Amino acid sequence: QRPILEPITWPTANRLLLLRNDGHFGHIGNQVNSLLHAYDYAMDHQMELGILFHSWAMDTIQTIAYETDTYDRLGRDLYEDLNIIVIRNQTQLQGYTEVHSESAKKLYFYSSSNYTNDRDMWTKKMPTHVSVLRRLFLRHNRGYGYVHNGLRAEDTCSSVHQYFKSKSGQMRYTVIHSEYQGGKIKPKLELLSKKTMITVEQGAMYMHPFYIRSILKPVDMLERPIILISDGQFPAVERNLLADPVIGPRLMILSNRESLGGSDVNLAVGADVFIGNPASVTSGLIARARHSLGIDYRYTYLFRRKVKKRWMTVCTDECFWNPWVLGV
Repeated sequence: QRPILEPITWPTANRLLLLRNDGHFGHIGNQVNSLLHAYDYAMDHQMELGILFHSWAMDTIQTIAYETDTYDRLGRDLYEDLNIIVIRNQTQLQGYTEVHSESAKKLYFYSSSNYTNDRDMWTKKMPTHVSVLRRLFLRHNRGYGYVHNGLRAEDTCSSVHQYFKSKSGQMRYTVIHSEYQGGKIKPKLELLSKKTMITVEQGAMYMHPFYIRSILKPVDMLERPIILISDGQFPAVERNLLADPVIGPRLMILSNRESLGGSDVNLAVGADVFIGNPASVTSGLIARARHSLGIDYRYTYLFRRKVKKRWMTVCTDECFWNPWVLGV
């Protein structure tokens, strides 16, 4: 059943921003950000938003959601839910005074010129981003339908079923997302530390057992299953967590995940507690998706600072969306 949500609309002239099949940019977090920035571009230039039936944008959407039994239904659903026009033939472009295209990479780095004059402009764009993510994750694929290339859609709940079997609907669990990115993550975290005062050592990069315990014990989740999703490039994270006498016996590891699929992301979005790395674009996507679904930000941990022996959150849900913090 389709969710009942307010339509996504904005003023448009007779012009179209068309997303073509000109290549993906980055992993799933980057790709979703490119899609969200396409909305920003279309709204800034009073354009309608269109995507080719076979395009990076359609791939991005259907990695997560909108499996279908008929392609006509897919076109209707994307228009009614996301205000996206699916272009399947050139005749649909007739009548527009302008058809403009931007690549996924350019859209990822797109920033409204209004941001220069109004640092709070992002708060005006945030409701649209929230609405898009809410629709995507409410319509997540269950493996019953098909995607645009004719293949069966991935069941984005498959990772949950894999770990918890018949108890998947009742099981409470934590997901930790760790990335090292060949060493690139540390300077990114150090830059974030200057903005938000987070602690890099032992914290979001190292995922030290004491750091994880400081989060899970107060919310009574230390005795529950813990799933570590890691790119496998910083073995000390896995080794230290496995060696911990409390965390180790409850730890399950998805390693060598340099790029997360829809089922991995959905596993993290649906977790009772999510502990991520604020320098990771994918962790940022997961945090924003959780917030868009109404999950209390107090169970999503990206920004933590250690003061003496106590860890505390130093940046709340606003930081999930603020481009001056995460660059979203």
